[in-house]
Amino acid sequence: MRYYILASGSAGNCTAFVNDNDEILLIDCGLNQKEFKYRMAKAKLNPDNVKAIFITHMHGDHYNTSAKLFSSDMFYCNQRTSLNANYDHKLSDFDHLNLVGFDLVLIPMSHDSPGTTGLIISYNDEKLAYITDTGYVHVTIQRLINNCDYYLIESNHDPRMLMLSNRDYRTKTRILSVEGHLSNMDCASTLANVIGPNTKEICFLHRSREANTEELLLQTFYTAMKEKDIDISNIRIAIAKQDRLLESEDYYEPKKQIS
Repeated sequence: MRYYILASGSAGNCTAFVNDNDEILLIDCGLNQKEFKYRMAKAKLNPDNVKAIFITHMHGDHYNTSAKLFSSDMFYCNQRTSLNANYDHKLSDFDHLNLVGFDLVLIPMSHDSPGTTGLIISYNDEKLAYITDTGYVHVTIQRLINNCDYYLIESNHDPRMLMLSNRDYRTKTRILSVEGHLSNMDCASTLANVIGPNTKEICFLHRSREANTEELLLQTFYTAMKEKDIDISNIRIAIAKQDRLLESEDYYEPKKQIS
């Protein structure tokens, strides 16, 4: 499956899925117009090829001024969000739809924005789980995302780093709550339950720059896999960036993974 993570994190979120005809499905529009155009150009993607946009929720890092580049009838979302989309483009949890050739299943997330939605995206006999902005992943959702080819999943914070950060106490408790964000350990535990023989790629999303490091994230993940005796030697690993496009050289090839 061909996708480009233009940005992921509190500074903005946007991912482009590209079909065999170079038509684009966007997940979120969390960048300003200048950054969106720059990162699309960097990825060699034409904004005119964007045919549909799914907004996971209405926080500003997922819905920003780049949304104004597109007509309102291109937007889709959960019916509980406040997005002004066409009536028949506002969907319910576990609904199925096809956008730009991609089959989507809406899966509910636990976050403090109404209607926050993850996605199961299928295309050309491959399946991808898109999980971000959630305090936990319910066992029902874990069953649905079992043995995907790709996982794009939030690994937001290290709890100790978060509590030692300069953020106010209310923000800290919000992030740690069941309607907050997945910690490194919560993410790793979820992946340990769901990855299978088909899994070929994992990209970690929404890493906090103040309450996490790439090294801590990877250490937590590798340790959890080792403790569960899960072979990840054939899985490519990457950590999405907030400030730039995720590029091919950012991936940790299996041979470089920690044993």
